[in-house]
Amino acid sequence: MLTKRQKQLLDFIKENIQGSGFPPTMSEMAASLKVKSKNAVAKLLYSLEDQGLIQRDGTARGIQVRDEYGNEIRAGATPVPVLGTITAGSPIVVEENIEEWINLPNSLLRSRKDVFLLQVRGDSMINAGILEGDLVIVRPVREVRSEDIVVALLHDEATVKRFVQINGRRYLKPENPKYQNIYPEDEWTVQGKVVGVIRQLE
Repeated sequence: MLTKRQKQLLDFIKENIQGSGFPPTMSEMAASLKVKSKNAVAKLLYSLEDQGLIQRDGTARGIQVRDEYGNEIRAGATPVPVLGTITAGSPIVVEENIEEWINLPNSLLRSRKDVFLLQVRGDSMINAGILEGDLVIVRPVREVRSEDIVVALLHDEATVKRFVQINGRRYLKPENPKYQNIYPEDEWTVQGKVVGVIRQLE
């Protein structure tokens, strides 16, 4: 557990990295803690390093900070959780366990801090530019507009489809002519709106 001083210093380092892109100098850290001795700062840095919260390379600004999940905190980036795998062919059960964290540029998130990632399996959304293996960026919402691409939960299973509402009738539409629209007999709930797609190119 961090002491008050350790947390104060760690938060200051994080703010500098995310704000300016660089870790603070020893002098800046001493000033933030309102201490004159750099040795006091050095002791705090050693304790943070021992706890695995920072890593230093010996240079003046050579500090890497990691969050509680072990991800490096970078300037202009936000760690986003990957919650599991969804299907774009036929629904599969989504485990609400965080599999990993991925740093995404803040420019991509557009100030959205509550998003999560899900991996797509299947080819039912190819005409919408969503391919198997893609990571979709999902913003949790309960209400969406017709033609939005959504993550919907049906019988505890999740699927990504286009949400359509015509004359009060709702259904999920795949973006591949090989698949049929989904008209669930029971109520399904929208878990989120797809706001972006990430693709890894080999």
